[in-house]
Amino acid sequence: MDTISSAVAAVTGARHLRLGRNGQDAAAAWIGDRAGAVVACDGCSAGVSSEVGARLGAELVIGAIAAELERGAAAAAIWPAVHDRVVRALGALIEAMPGDRVAVVHDCFLFTIVAAAWAGDEVAVWAIGDGAYALGDRVRVLGPFADNQPPYLAYELLGAAQRPHLELADASCGRVAVGTDGAAELGLAGFTGDDCLTHPDALRRRLAVLARTDERIDWGARRVERRAAALQDDGAVAVLRWAGGEP
Repeated sequence: MDTISSAVAAVTGARHLRLGRNGQDAAAAWIGDRAGAVVACDGCSAGVSSEVGARLGAELVIGAIAAELERGAAAAAIWPAVHDRVVRALGALIEAMPGDRVAVVHDCFLFTIVAAAWAGDEVAVWAIGDGAYALGDRVRVLGPFADNQPPYLAYELLGAAQRPHLELADASCGRVAVGTDGAAELGLAGFTGDDCLTHPDALRRRLAVLARTDERIDWGARRVERRAAALQDDGAVAVLRWAGGEP
């Protein structure tokens, strides 16, 4: 029998907290029968409401992955179908919204994707844009991109095809984690340990502490000392762990 567990968290970074803005990162996970998936999405900071796209995007991607894995597809083979499902769903949403199509895409639907699927003896990572992922203890950072302009899946709805990143690995790595660039700046490896999977809220708590400004009173000097939060950007992380055992 396989023991499968996951952890998901997304928090607003200190910079957005100071400005009173919503967090623009999102993450999701799904666990099936000897299969699972995780995704992290980061909304474009210039978008008026890019948190909308990031949160919808995370759910659309995880739903598309789950649908493919549940029908028995191999983790390495699902990505064209996942891509098509998500693009069609985004297109339908955009067509149903008022206003100029280009403006709607730029305001709401520019988000990066770092997703991973595990099934049987293989795991596959699929990404469009920046962020990071870890296969076991090995971490790969994606980006930065020229002029701070990562690719976004929604550009395809404006006629610009995007080239995804794909990596396949043996499932013996035991776990996979995905994260947005804010979490990647702190080191994704720090969020993939067993301590982040022991409690349903452990991962979120860790990120929330890192997004908080630290204050200490120096009574002798009669002053308050403040230390900037480590997590200035928004951060989202999703971790999936599996371990084989006796049937």
